[in-house]
Amino acid sequence: MNVRSAAEKLRSFPRLDFGHYPTPIEEMPRLRAALGGGPRLLVKRDDYTGPGFGGNKVRKLEYYLARAQADGAEAVITMGGEKSNHCRVTAALCARLGLRCLLVLNPAAVSYPSLKPASLALDELFGAEIHRVGNRQERITTAQALAEKLRREGVRVCEIPLGASTPLGALGFVSAIGETAAQLNATSERVDYIFHSSSSGGTQAGIVAGCQIFGLEDIRVIGVSPDDPSASISAEVGGIIRGIGEIFGLPEGSLRDEVTVLDEFIGPGYGISTPESEAAIELVARTEGIILDPVYTAKAMAALIDWISKGKLTDKDTVLFWHTGGQLAMFYRPVED
Repeated sequence: MNVRSAAEKLRSFPRLDFGHYPTPIEEMPRLRAALGGGPRLLVKRDDYTGPGFGGNKVRKLEYYLARAQADGAEAVITMGGEKSNHCRVTAALCARLGLRCLLVLNPAAVSYPSLKPASLALDELFGAEIHRVGNRQERITTAQALAEKLRREGVRVCEIPLGASTPLGALGFVSAIGETAAQLNATSERVDYIFHSSSSGGTQAGIVAGCQIFGLEDIRVIGVSPDDPSASISAEVGGIIRGIGEIFGLPEGSLRDEVTVLDEFIGPGYGISTPESEAAIELVARTEGIILDPVYTAKAMAALIDWISKGKLTDKDTVLFWHTGGQLAMFYRPVED
């Protein structure tokens, strides 16, 4: 599939026009210098996508909620943790569309009795209905039960899986690679690696598929897990890539689905910082004035710094770090009595 036919195919899918694109690509020369040289470092600022304090979820939800709107949905149900970027952006976009939003949330890995995560406070401010569960395993059954109850009441429901990480949601990142390819072509820029955080799989699947569709096959895409083992995330990403191929009407196997996911930087678990991720947050803030989030991007940056320190990347390489947002995980509001 060539660029023109891919772009035409993408335009055939309903999509909301809420994000602020193209998000900037900026150079990080002071970070490079602080690391003693090594590869040229660029950052794709998807923390600037806009609605609900931005982040990578905006791109996915533009496709998902456009389909929901076309199907006449009246309520949207999705799930995540109390600090979920996906849930926060879903709530914001539902408010803008006038859709009822139900969120199934489990407790955060790190919490404080007198403080409420900023994302949870915004979920409520956007008017979302919060349904709490005790752990991550209870989310799916609870969301399904809520959907069934609403349907019995005659409500048209759209259920959005975790992170909107399905082939439909991943189209947001196929499109994002088309956007990035245009930016790189405009400046005659060459990128050898893309580093990013990879969890529910949709972002990485869209990037990997998009690189193939838009002629950037030589870029090596490195996903960094904040939670699950490499094998499980890789399998999820591969399945979504195959689904993207089906959406585009490509013959089976047209899109390569082998991916790289690093799981050495998880530390004690999801949402729990490591010394390396904390050091990455401080270094990037002090050298570039860019704030990473403690759950996702800090661990991805820790991986990039590790590769540079070990000589896996050289001064002949150019790395694009994809900032997926999420900085609100650093902030809390007092709990009201």
